[in-house]
Amino acid sequence: MKDKLIGFFGLIISVNFVIAYALFIEGAAGGFDHYISLPSFMIVIAFGGLTYMKKNQYEFNELGKVLKKDLILGGWMGFIIGSILLLASEDLNNWQGGLSAMVLTVFYGYMLGNLIEAFWPRKD
Repeated sequence: MKDKLIGFFGLIISVNFVIAYALFIEGAAGGFDHYISLPSFMIVIAFGGLTYMKKNQYEFNELGKVLKKDLILGGWMGFIIGSILLLASEDLNNWQGGLSAMVLTVFYGYMLGNLIEAFWPRKD
């Protein structure tokens, strides 16, 4: 468990460092608030419900991998939903916000899926 926590905090610190470097040193537009989106997070979490529907088909220790796949699927489905909403919008002047929100769902899906799989108990 100690190795998992060290890896977790190393990942979080590294990702935040890279984002801060891109924002403040390289001069990328925006801020940390562009990496926070409740709707993007919720669509990814909602696809975790697929794992709950399939829980009787797998052993408990296998559900971590299934949940990872479902969260990544949720990220990609959020990307598709976001692209539909973005392209259906008549106001294309603010497309950067919509584009970042749809890409953020993929980021959330991969990050959450891999973190949950790493902490999921394995069969010894």
